[in-house]
Amino acid sequence: MKKLIIITLLAVCATTAFAQYDGPYAPDYKQIERNIKNNASNFNYHDLMTRYELGDSTMNIEEQRHLYFGYVFQPAYNPSDTSQYNAKMAGILNKQHFSEQDYDEILSFADALLTEDPFNLRALNAKLLVYAQKNNVEAYKKTAQKRNIVQQAIVSSGDGMEKSTPYYVIKVAHEYDILGFLGFNFGGQDKIERNCNCNSLTLANNRFGIEKMYFNIAPVLDFAKRKGSGKI
Repeated sequence: MKKLIIITLLAVCATTAFAQYDGPYAPDYKQIERNIKNNASNFNYHDLMTRYELGDSTMNIEEQRHLYFGYVFQPAYNPSDTSQYNAKMAGILNKQHFSEQDYDEILSFADALLTEDPFNLRALNAKLLVYAQKNNVEAYKKTAQKRNIVQQAIVSSGDGMEKSTPYYVIKVAHEYDILGFLGFNFGGQDKIERNCNCNSLTLANNRFGIEKMYFNIAPVLDFAKRKGSGKI
């Protein structure tokens, strides 16, 4: 009963984020690949990415899913999370007070991260912090919409409660990034699960009593296999 209540609450969270939603379902990567390569399709990838960069609020959930999950078929896709800009941005964000130079550097590092990973939620959140402090309403709205698109695509893919119903992500870092949106904190243990292309994260104590959340990382594992590296 507790698990049913939790799943319902997460579904409500998702439905409040986007209107046209009939419940979470796993992405069909093969179909997505066909659709985004069809220049006559509404899911043509170049057009989707252009709309995303503009912070287009009219993108529907299928377009959002094709944008996010379709990125694994782009030449720039790289699920590794070894950018030098992560530590640099984190170092500034850990300060108690920010100077104007700090704000400028946060934006610079965030943009560098987004060049490497256009769906980096940490970078988007950092930009939102700066735009809020600078009262840059238009930039804030655009960036907030980009963040919403990424969050909605991930949340639409599962509920994370079981190996059979994981959230689907295209990068391990996105697992951690989405936890805050769902109202959870990382509990300290990260584990590759057997026979399900899943990674699991333990959760810190929470009022729902959820101990672990599951994420399907099939594209990450496939990438590592193609590159001949076990590192993800």
